[in-house]
This record gives sequence, C-alpha cells and structure tokens, in this order.
Amino acid sequence: MRLTKNVTLIFAIAVFVAGCSSKNNVTGPNSSAPQLKAPQFHGPVSTSSSADTSLGARTAVSTAALFDGISAGFMAYYAGSGTQSGNSWTWSSTENGITGVWTATSASSGYSWKLVLNGSSGNTSYNNWTALTGSESSDGKSGNWTLYYLNSSEPEFAASWSTDSNGNLTGTILVYNTSGALTAKEIFTNNTDNSGELKIYTGATLTLDIKWIANGSGTWVEYDPTSGAEINSGSWS
Repeated sequence: MRLTKNVTLIFAIAVFVAGCSSKNNVTGPNSSAPQLKAPQFHGPVSTSSSADTSLGARTAVSTAALFDGISAGFMAYYAGSGTQSGNSWTWSSTENGITGVWTATSASSGYSWKLVLNGSSGNTSYNNWTALTGSESSDGKSGNWTLYYLNSSEPEFAASWSTDSNGNLTGTILVYNTSGALTAKEIFTNNTDNSGELKIYTGATLTLDIKWIANGSGTWVEYDPTSGAEINSGSWS
C-alpha cells in the first residue's frame, strides 16, 4: 500500500470517533435518524496459498479493508438517541479534551455528513475545525467522504463509491498534498460475480493493476512510476 501516512490520519480520527461511542455523554440516532449504509468491499475470494503470498491478492485485500475500516470507524460515533432540529440530526461527545459534533442533514437524494472538532489535547488544538465532510444516498449505493489536513480546509484524502444498475460496486480513493495536487489514486471494482479489479496510480501514472476472476484467481502487473513501463508481474490461482 502507498497510503500509509494518510491511513494513519484516517484511523486516528476513526479511533476518536469510536472512543466517543463508549462514553456516557454520547448521543446518537433515534429511530428516525439517518443511518450510514456504507459499502462493503472485498478482495479476491480465494483459499489458495498462492493468494496469501501474491502482491496482487494481498494488496487487493488490504485496500478493501481500508474502505470498510473508514466507514466502520465513523459509524461507531453514534450510539444512543440523537438530537433533531428540522432536517438535521446531531451527535456530540467529548474525548480527552476534544469535543466532536457529528451532524447529518437530510436532502432529497440522501444525507450530508460533517464532523467538527473543538478543544485541545496535548500540543494540538482545534477551533471549530471541520475534519470530515461527506454525503450518502438514501440507499447507501453511492456516496463520498473527504478528510482535511489538520486545522485546514485543504482536502488530504477523499473516498467515493457508486453502484451501477447491475449491482457492481466501484470505489475511488484520492490523496492530495498540501498544495492540492493529486499524489495517489486507487480505483477498486467489485462485480456481482466476485470478479474485480484494483488500479493504483502514483500521481496520474498507473503503477499497479490487479485483476481477478470469479473463482478468486488473478493476475497483477506493476509499472514504473516515472516511465510507465512494466517492471514486474505475477499471478495467483
């Protein structure tokens, strides 16, 4: 995986979110409040030992876990009865000096979500910082998340997903530097027959292409990030 630094930020926020759900002062959704229906991605379905050692299979499995882990962390934020005002629901909690306010606002096609942090912990302070924004369709078949650089409105990480009319699921992860330039991209496809593909880009250059078929076997090709030339490949059964 080429997203280690960014994954650390994502799960740091997710841990805060999950930690809040265990506190007595947490409020969460009542029966009419929106519920996240985030997608569930999966890598190649294979029991072969070659899949366990293949760069392609292992990378696909870990990328699927990244998608699912992000949403799971955010879903843990609310656990209880929520506060409703008009078409918005709010959950609030304080953890180690940091207060997080998680808001869902209904729209015609689904819900928009936002997490705002205030307070201080250690050497870090937050002043009404929007850490996360996103939206999701009512059926959960499409949506997006954007996480921002610390105390900034510049996006650091964005994830989105969509489902076509046949039920095939596609997810995209984008990573940006502090100047707003795209530094990495991953496009993940899960088809209803259990086949799929993962494309990883460094900047705009394809550097790893992984494909698998319904029985879980697959192939992968690695490319040079500068020239785009093929430098390695492999398969698993």
